[in-house]
Amino acid sequence: MTTELRAENDVVAEPVHTMARCIKIRIPDELCHTLDALYPKALDTARGMLKDRSLSSSKYWKDIPCVVAKSLITKYQRNPKCRDIKSLVIPICGDKGKQVKLVDGGIRVPALFKKVVIPAKFPWPVVGHIRQVEFFKRDGQWLMSACVNTPCEPPIVVTGVVGVDRNSVGNVAVMADVQTGKVLKLGIDPAGTKRCFRGRRGNLQREAKNALLVKVKRKQSRRMTYENHRASRTVVDYAATHCRAIVLEDLSTVRSKGSKIRRYSEKNQWAFAQLAMFVEYKAALRGVPVLYVDPAYTSQRCSRCGHIQKPNGKRYECASCGHKEHRDANAAFNIGRLGAEVVRASGGGSLSVLPSGSIGGPYAGKEPTRCVG
Repeated sequence: MTTELRAENDVVAEPVHTMARCIKIRIPDELCHTLDALYPKALDTARGMLKDRSLSSSKYWKDIPCVVAKSLITKYQRNPKCRDIKSLVIPICGDKGKQVKLVDGGIRVPALFKKVVIPAKFPWPVVGHIRQVEFFKRDGQWLMSACVNTPCEPPIVVTGVVGVDRNSVGNVAVMADVQTGKVLKLGIDPAGTKRCFRGRRGNLQREAKNALLVKVKRKQSRRMTYENHRASRTVVDYAATHCRAIVLEDLSTVRSKGSKIRRYSEKNQWAFAQLAMFVEYKAALRGVPVLYVDPAYTSQRCSRCGHIQKPNGKRYECASCGHKEHRDANAAFNIGRLGAEVVRASGGGSLSVLPSGSIGGPYAGKEPTRCVG
């Protein structure tokens, strides 16, 4: 998230909190010939940049426009992980409106199309200039991805919290509203989906069908992204509608050396970090705060009395108070209550205002609670 100043009639207004968002735009057919002619030259230039990374100036690459060469250097040559390029993306930095201009009716890229305007409509307001555009070809059609800043909604007045438990078996996530007791099970069964794709990949590997194997891997990645978008959108919409803060487990150390669940997490093939990232940026756009709490014993602690015991599969039955509940729902309530207690401890016993920065200090376990918002 960034902060920009809106100026009207040379008067600097209040700072506006913005976030980068991208939109995909179809290139008109009459402009595709320009990109078709540029693509092979840009591809040869980018591959030359990878062969000799010391030539890190646009003056060495005269075959393509200077602005394209500079962007290729930033995107490919300065990336140490990039070793080869199979499908090139042609980037152009906006340079604060100098190289990519936002005009009435669309976007103008003078370096490639002179004064011709690419038709574009943004579904949300745009603040400032276009940050960057990228041209790429998919299924024989040229497309443009434009990155712009869009304003975030003002922070909500929080009246409660919702806990979100991310799972590898059962559902992608389970959300629990601590105040009302409402539980939402979100997404498909990750374990079943992983089993299906793992079997398909294994068959293709045995038959050495590498091209189909790549397609299946991409399809699995797209499926995970789609399900994570659906789950995160439901969580953020509920939190924004009911004025709730979102509480997630801090899983940043589950793969660290000495972690008790490191082996289990390494076998897991679901993108839980991606789900958290989707929740964060969607929540930032809606003005919803996101908290991270220690995940220790959230699945083993009874959400009613606090007794700790190992659950039996997906069924949780407390041996102390007899409380029966779904294991993931029980964990989601524990996560939500951890967040609520930390907020009360930091805000003087009230949930009406959430801290905008780090809450600070560990509440439970070894890892500190952190706040995003």
